[in-house]
Amino acid sequence: MTRIRKVLTFSNVVAFVALFVALGGSVYAAGKINGKQIKPSSIPGNRLKASSVATKQLKSKAVTAGKVKPNSLTGTQVNESSLKGVSAASLASVQYAAAAVVLGDESGGLFGSGTSGVAACPPGTFVIGGGATLSDNESSYINDSGPVSGGLGWVAHAHAFKAGLTMTVTAVCTAVKAIG
Repeated sequence: MTRIRKVLTFSNVVAFVALFVALGGSVYAAGKINGKQIKPSSIPGNRLKASSVATKQLKSKAVTAGKVKPNSLTGTQVNESSLKGVSAASLASVQYAAAAVVLGDESGGLFGSGTSGVAACPPGTFVIGGGATLSDNESSYINDSGPVSGGLGWVAHAHAFKAGLTMTVTAVCTAVKAIG
């Protein structure tokens, strides 16, 4: 009994009571605090458990591109209608249009306007790229190459210095909004 009396001093009793009140208070608080009692922006993101916030709990436009880690999204997680210009689905339907053109012979010394060739995109599609190739790079050259006005195809202009040379113009087309 004297051993117990030595341990049961006033300060030890107060310390034990304080310990149990502190432990009991946090348990009580954990059971009584809900989301409505937490002030906005008072909990930092590193205090949340992974996958504890569902998509439906986020406000519209709360997550912007700057807040998304690079390479953290896959194609199935992106809403196609939110993409501008070329949609991911359109890339699966890319079509190539080509046109072969015989180049005019400008070897007589008169430097003419050259020969133009156009590769037209199929109806309902617009050009997203293109180019031109020559049958002989030593005796001919491509002056310029680019999209047709309105995005309906690809055009190239070339010059040849001997007969029988050709140019092939290629347009890369897909179903996207018209190029303005």
